[in-house]
Amino acid sequence: MQPFEHPNTEDRTPPDVPDVLVYEMSCGTPIYYHGYKACLNGDKSMEELMGSGYLQVFLIMAIIKQLLAELPNAYQVFTNEIGLILKKGDWRALDIAIYRKDALKDVPLENKYLQIPPEIAIEIDTKADLENFTTAMDYVHEKTDDLLAFGIRKVIWIFTNSRKVMVAGGGEKWVTMGWDEPVQVMKDIKLNLADMVQKR
Repeated sequence: MQPFEHPNTEDRTPPDVPDVLVYEMSCGTPIYYHGYKACLNGDKSMEELMGSGYLQVFLIMAIIKQLLAELPNAYQVFTNEIGLILKKGDWRALDIAIYRKDALKDVPLENKYLQIPPEIAIEIDTKADLENFTTAMDYVHEKTDDLLAFGIRKVIWIFTNSRKVMVAGGGEKWVTMGWDEPVQVMKDIKLNLADMVQKR
C-alpha cells in the first residue's frame, strides 16, 4: 500500500489499471510494473511485482554500506525506489540516489516525490514493463537521457544478468564495463561489484 498517490496520473492511466501499478511516467505516458497484466488477472500480487531478487537486494545494501562509510558528511544517500518528478507528467523511480545535504535543506519531510536532481543515480536492473520498447536498452537509454537532462551528474546502471555496468555522464562518453572493473562513483569512491559478491 502506497502512503501517497503517484503524481500526474490523472486521465492518463486506463480505468482498468490502478495507479499503484504505474512504475514511472514518461511524457504523460505510464510505464507499468513488469508483470502488471498478471496482477490484473489475479495471477500475481503487488508484492511480487515490487519485490527485488536476492542478488539485487544484496548489491543495493552492499553499495549503500560502502557509500555511507566513504562519502563525506556533506552527502546523503537514499534508496527504496525514490520518486523523482522531472516535470509535469514525467517522473521516475531511482534505486539509489546521492544528494548533497544542502540541496535538500529547505525541502519539508513529507511523503511527496522529490523535484530536485541528486548528484548521482544508481540503478540495478529495472522493474518497468518493457512491452512498449523495442529492446530493454531503449528503455535504459531513454531513462538515462531524461535523468541527465534533469541535472543528474552521473547515472550508473548495474545489470545483474549480463554482469555489466553502464556509466553515463552529461557531456561525457558513456562507458560499459564488466563487474570486475572498478566503477568510479565520485572522487576517491569506487565500487567493485565482483569483489562485493565474492566477499559476501
